[in-house]
Amino acid sequence: MDNIREHIYLAALLHDIGKFYQRADTGSVQSSHFLNDHCKEERLFCPQSFGKYTHKHVLWTAQFIEDNKPVFQNLVKNAFDDFTDKNNLINLAAGHHLPMDQLSDLGKIIKEADSFSSGMDRDSEIALKDDQDEYANWNSFKKKRMTSILEKVNLNKAQLEDKNHSWYRLPVCPISLDINYFPNSVFVEDPDYITLWKQFINEFKFIQANTYHAFSETFLNLLFKYTTCIPSSTVNLSDVSLYDHLKTTAALAVCLYDVQQSKENPEDPFLLIGADFSGIQPYIYQIVSKYAGKNLKGRSFYLRILSDVVVRFILKELQLFQANIIYNSGGGFYMLAPNTTNIKNRLANAVSIIEESLFKTHGVSLFVAIDSIPLSKNALMHKNDENLRTVWKSLFDKRDKKKSCKFVSQIENNYNSFFNPIMYGVGVERDIITGEEIGLNEKSYKEGELGPLNKSSFVQIQLGKSLRESDVMVVSNGQISYWKDKNPIEPLGLDIYYYFLKRKDLEERREQLRVSADKISVITLNGKGGNCDFIGDTNVNSINNIYGLEFYGGNEIEEKGLSTFEEMCNKHESEDAFKRLGVLRMDVDNLGNIFQKGILPELSTLSRYAALSRSFDYFFSGYLNTIWRKIAPAQSFIIYSGGDDVFIVGSWEIVIKIAKRVCLDFRKFACNNPAFSISGGIAIVPAKFPIMKGAEESAIEEDNSKHHLCEGVKKNSISFMDTPLNWDDEFPVVEELKDNIVKLSERELLPKSFIAKVLAHAENAKIKNHKITVLKTYWMLTYDLSRMLDRVKDSEVKLLINNCNTEICKKIETIGGKPVKSNYHPLELWAFACRWAELEIRTNK
Repeated sequence: MDNIREHIYLAALLHDIGKFYQRADTGSVQSSHFLNDHCKEERLFCPQSFGKYTHKHVLWTAQFIEDNKPVFQNLVKNAFDDFTDKNNLINLAAGHHLPMDQLSDLGKIIKEADSFSSGMDRDSEIALKDDQDEYANWNSFKKKRMTSILEKVNLNKAQLEDKNHSWYRLPVCPISLDINYFPNSVFVEDPDYITLWKQFINEFKFIQANTYHAFSETFLNLLFKYTTCIPSSTVNLSDVSLYDHLKTTAALAVCLYDVQQSKENPEDPFLLIGADFSGIQPYIYQIVSKYAGKNLKGRSFYLRILSDVVVRFILKELQLFQANIIYNSGGGFYMLAPNTTNIKNRLANAVSIIEESLFKTHGVSLFVAIDSIPLSKNALMHKNDENLRTVWKSLFDKRDKKKSCKFVSQIENNYNSFFNPIMYGVGVERDIITGEEIGLNEKSYKEGELGPLNKSSFVQIQLGKSLRESDVMVVSNGQISYWKDKNPIEPLGLDIYYYFLKRKDLEERREQLRVSADKISVITLNGKGGNCDFIGDTNVNSINNIYGLEFYGGNEIEEKGLSTFEEMCNKHESEDAFKRLGVLRMDVDNLGNIFQKGILPELSTLSRYAALSRSFDYFFSGYLNTIWRKIAPAQSFIIYSGGDDVFIVGSWEIVIKIAKRVCLDFRKFACNNPAFSISGGIAIVPAKFPIMKGAEESAIEEDNSKHHLCEGVKKNSISFMDTPLNWDDEFPVVEELKDNIVKLSERELLPKSFIAKVLAHAENAKIKNHKITVLKTYWMLTYDLSRMLDRVKDSEVKLLINNCNTEICKKIETIGGKPVKSNYHPLELWAFACRWAELEIRTNK
């Protein structure tokens, strides 16, 4: 049989597709509307336990392959001629639960990979219990939904086994960037697997490929869209999607086959590869001119494809598949490879090429630390005191150690480039956006009124324009001759090209694309309008090209585009509104600890880590676009969002609203699990303020939020105007107080001197460690507020002033009459609310 390796990969991707198909059926095996007589032969595919056939979902796996016989016949010549051949596609995919002595050598690989992905022996009593549950009550089985991996992070065994706990569950629908796709605790209707299956099949028919690679990689992306909401099992892996299980099984199967073919028989057959880019955020912020808005979007996306090209290059060099990528987002990635001498040599060579290319292109601005660690079967099955959690931590530590000694090989090979100064002299050109010198032998560029530009800035400006105007991103191994005029980007000179095209460009070159078998990937970022559509229709699709969907934070830009930050700040209903730029940085608290300790050792499976990683990518690379779109796309834009990091600029009050919404929605997405929180900082600066300095100030604010302590709780805060507030206990009551002050001021009921008086007393109080050190503040504030109280008549205003005086002087645990938990002195919170209100009331007059 030709293409054995690809044959195994495809069979592994298909092995549990029957779990999806089965849920869409309306009867049992004998009363099934879909199973034909051949696929009802339980003895062919199902193992026996206590005289009964089990794991009957494999019958629907066999049926799916038979349903689409013409498709698979194109890929696997003569594979259907002999049904007794244990290596034909049906038997490999559907027979993975049979005893080892009934399987071929290839079948044993898929069976073993299935066990390693789930972290359990599929013939064990636990696995059989899961299978018995599926068949105990047919209707009950079909009504079960997937639980969220995020809800189970940091829970102990007793909590996980609590039968009275009501778990959050996912809606059964295609993946979408909508809050309705979030886990929910209440569903009115039963899951509709029938409709989901029909939608899946309709798109499956659009896959036009007769090569293993093009078909399997497009099929994997289709599984991503439709099976991330389906539990891999209803008992043991209810928090792992069918997609994550199929994907990791396929990756493991390929690795096992490669190790087998190497005949090396290593003790640890797998290699876990990890990478992390350094310098991403400083690189984005390294912009000093008023034209930053023209460059930031392209600059940010350039970094995204820089990470992507490294991943693609390693996959190409190691001859691995898309499924081998466990995670790729936010400037970091992890992948699974076979632990063979050939692979380790290839990886070392690939890393050397990447490091040299990155240094040649970006000098010391950017660095990628790539390292690997062996992974044993015992760790995947958490046996003999080994577990994946420990391996993951070891890889973190090893990778971070490499980050601490950057550019070692480059320094050894080219000492002078590091330590000999380069001075071009007076009159040398400087890039108008970054301020960097343009070397004497370098070409300078111009874009409209902008110039001079170095090549990097010019490419990034062009990229930003392309993002606004394109429908798809096409990635090609090698340059495409007929699209030279499309200004492709080839990051790092690794012969991988990125094109940004309209759909009509694909239509016009449909026939030429046919000859680019397996070399072209057509990627839709976030789907059309965030609905995650990506395959398209037969008028556009070209045979043997790979079609995919990827998330990217900030792909959309307001229709008319944005040239300056001033334009964002000027888009107010009132011309006199106070105009400032808000620079927001946020990230998830304690994320490293969550990955290293959040999952119990006995539950730390490869599929769970894949599910956890994918969840963060969905929210920060994908769903964040929905938040931005709903709040104020004309007054803000996402410069960077991926992994767990967020960097957004916009009109100052809009940025605060976005930060609040990110916090609230992330909490919903994480099922209100206290293990997850997010902290951030906002710098409020003039619109013409250098973005590099604004980023530095927001970093200081973010650091304030990370060190903020509120009633014993650290982090989980937002900081601006040098004051961090806990999202739960401080921010809501201070925001409500601010709103009340603004409302009464705009109605001209609150004396204009109120805000000034509170701020003056806060300044004179000399507060240290949240204690007033100038004690006369109490009677002076009481005197001023009492006189003010005598002059007002409105009951709301009287209540506000009374609350202010009482809460500050008696230090009771309320702010604006609302209960509050805080380490701050009440005067600090009242002063902050007044400062915040003052910004909203203030005008530019």
